[in-house]
Amino acid sequence: MQLGLDLNVGLKLEQKLSPQMIQSLKLLQVTALQLEALVSQELQTNPLLEQTDEIEDKVEETEEMAGDNEKETAPENEKELEEIKVETDKDDIDWEKFFEDGFDPGYKRSEDNSDKDNKFERLPVAVKSFQDQLFFQLLHTYVKPEIKTLVEYLINSLDDDGYLRPDIVLDDLNGSGLPVESEAEIGEIQAVISGEKTEFQVSKNVREAFHLLWKMEPAGIGARNLRECLLLQLQRTGSISPLARKILEDEFEALEKLKISAIAKKLEVGPEEVQKAIKEIGTLEPRPGRLLGESVSTTIIPDLVIEIIDGEIILLFNDKLSPSLHISRNYSNLLKKGSNATVSEKKYVREKLNSASWLIRAIEQRKTTMMKVMNAIIENQPDFFSKGAANLKPLILQDVADNIKMHISTVSRVINGKYVQTPHGIFELKYFFTSGISKEDGADVSSIKVKDEIKILIDSEEPKKPLSDQKIADILKKKGFEVARRTVAKYRDQLNILPARLRKQF
Repeated sequence: MQLGLDLNVGLKLEQKLSPQMIQSLKLLQVTALQLEALVSQELQTNPLLEQTDEIEDKVEETEEMAGDNEKETAPENEKELEEIKVETDKDDIDWEKFFEDGFDPGYKRSEDNSDKDNKFERLPVAVKSFQDQLFFQLLHTYVKPEIKTLVEYLINSLDDDGYLRPDIVLDDLNGSGLPVESEAEIGEIQAVISGEKTEFQVSKNVREAFHLLWKMEPAGIGARNLRECLLLQLQRTGSISPLARKILEDEFEALEKLKISAIAKKLEVGPEEVQKAIKEIGTLEPRPGRLLGESVSTTIIPDLVIEIIDGEIILLFNDKLSPSLHISRNYSNLLKKGSNATVSEKKYVREKLNSASWLIRAIEQRKTTMMKVMNAIIENQPDFFSKGAANLKPLILQDVADNIKMHISTVSRVINGKYVQTPHGIFELKYFFTSGISKEDGADVSSIKVKDEIKILIDSEEPKKPLSDQKIADILKKKGFEVARRTVAKYRDQLNILPARLRKQF
């Protein structure tokens, strides 16, 4: 065995992305709202970048500033990577001459962003968690200080569904920001949550803390499992039948597997009575935490708009939230001949100018790429936009990538989180990419069409004699769809539809 330093000479091929290229890739995959936030952040850090409400219809760019906007953000070979690297790394733009010629680089929108008819609801800055609401309930409840500390510890140990689970319980009160008053009681709480002890095997203070939490609203908060959550709700309601209560208390394992016949036989009642009782249990809330948690709905803003005018499909880019950017004249004047700016000031302005111009070009390139991808989708799915969703055809990413001569990863970035408004509704671009099923006549149909057929068949089936997967496959074959039983089962699961034995109504 030799120890020492060796000097080796070798060749290695590496592909490195410049910061500008990484930024371009990032812009390509962000949504409209994310782009707005990203530009807002850039406006705060780059004094040469400005956003105005007064915009023009045309983008004015010089040949030096424009570069090559048609380049892909994901290079497919080393030569292309080298070309982009050389272009982005060098700084040979004569900014003094550029501004003397009177050019003002900027990304202009085709519409005014002050349109009063297109206002979106502002999302709240802060949202109260359900733990905050439980603390509010505790604040208005008289309880001993030592008990209150334990209840606060329990509240901080709840997961998003309102359960006490061993994997998320706090190790000690320091984790919740509360003073440690009794390590022994904390240990007992953890033992109860993990199932090592019951609430009847711990101290009085711990029992009171658990029972106080279980009395809070909504019912079921603080349970350790689904069965306990439902039982806690049963204690507060009188609308549940004795049979439903008994099933929940004594036959929970069979209930989870929906073994209706087995439950009916053991409890000596009819299957229809068991099914009715299960429907009563279904009215209880399995995740009480979501009843208190304030959910924030995300506003979906379509990036693209499709309209049918005189039978022609027209594609428009939604410029309502696209930032209108330009270079600040106040700072750019520092690069002109005769300015009093120092060498270091000019260097700073030049660096920020390069960064701002790259961002402007990257935003324009994002728009151009999205339009290319959507136009390719329209070419492959013309019947969908003119006739409706039932006419969606099979389409894969590679088809679009070949059409627009871009890498498949670029297409994947474009369709992720982007939406298009059509005469038939708003759809994510991913929606248009589906697998295909062959028909008897040799034509291919989208898997979405097959799922719709399966759903229609199940919705119209006789409840007492539900259709099996094999029966559905046979019916589809008669309609011309070559679908196997396993494919029907897979699509049924994707539609969140139970198998026939569990759909049966007695």
